Amino acid sequence: MRTRNILLVSLLIALYGCQREVPKEQAAKSAEWQLADKTGCFQCHITGKNLLGPAWQSVSERYKNNPDAEAHLMNKIRNGGGGAWIDKEMPAYSEDLISETNRRILVKYILSLKEAGGK
Repeated sequence: MRTRNILLVSLLIALYGCQREVPKEQAAKSAEWQLADKTGCFQCHITGKNLLGPAWQSVSERYKNNPDAEAHLMNKIRNGGGGAWIDKEMPAYSEDLISETNRRILVKYILSLKEAGGK
């Protein structure tokens, strides 16, 4: 019984240590960041560096003077697609997965980001 309890505690400690580390600058996350995390955006995108998809600051920079940026990115999230950044396809996120309201929140958040160094 004692050995089982020790193993259980050891397992719990090990599992706790396997959780994704949150960067200190993200510790007090905005609601938008939390939404992106909850909907799985950070599996391919993140702020500050390219993963499977482009860094969101790069997206913001590319579309900063485009009056149709919000509509274009809303459509990209809803219908997916590829070719704008890399040769991989972004999956579509239907209304069941990310509502129009939440897509709009995410797009406004992405477009609000600035490149490192204040560009």
